[in-house]
Amino acid sequence: MACDRVRPLLPLLADGELSLTRRWMVSRHLARCPDCAAQLEDLQTMRTAMRTNLPFHQAPPDLAARIGNVLPREMPPVPIGRGSRLTLAGRTFAFAGSTFAGALAGVALTFLVMNGRADDAMTQAVLNSHVRSMMADHLTDVLTEDRHTVKPWLSARLDVSPPVPDLAPEGFPLVGGRLDYIDGHRAAAVVYRRDKHVINLFAWAAPNTADAGFRQEARQGFNLMTWRHDGVAYCAISDLEADQLQTFSRLVAGD
Repeated sequence: MACDRVRPLLPLLADGELSLTRRWMVSRHLARCPDCAAQLEDLQTMRTAMRTNLPFHQAPPDLAARIGNVLPREMPPVPIGRGSRLTLAGRTFAFAGSTFAGALAGVALTFLVMNGRADDAMTQAVLNSHVRSMMADHLTDVLTEDRHTVKPWLSARLDVSPPVPDLAPEGFPLVGGRLDYIDGHRAAAVVYRRDKHVINLFAWAAPNTADAGFRQEARQGFNLMTWRHDGVAYCAISDLEADQLQTFSRLVAGD
């Protein structure tokens, strides 16, 4: 991350309000940028001094009541008078129709929201696992460039047989593999590199789901490519450029 992107995040880091991913990214930048590190230290020193030295004033006990008294009151609904053109039956029919339409809209909205939340939770789980694998220095369980070792090692421990192609000639050498969990699912993580960039290729069983083409997403400084094929879900994630990660994913999928 560049300094101009890191500095607005320093107050959030000092308050402990950054997500795991952003905290890792900012901390990695601070380790090699003395200017931003010094700015964070100044910020922490200033906040400590303010909390220690500035006086604290208790709000008056009747403040909430006084604020409530000056807020505008909610107007009661206007009743339908005798002069209304809608008969009782008409009003009943209109109410029933609007209720039914509202119920249909609610069901559709709930379905879309639930699906969106599920996809979002899965994406966040992949992102957290990727960051955690590098922060905890647990990138691989089996460290080898031999795909004939990595693939059977993972297949023997999971209900999926992940693809482990030899992509070194294309500039994506194999590092190894490990077991992982993605949103409660046991998953294979096949690790590749592109120069100094780590690529985690996750694969987990997704039975009774239709095949799906490539879907690209960028989140918190990382690029993700997801797809499904033959009851297996895949996600490749890295801080590589999006076009390079797309090339990698298509090579894995055999496109």
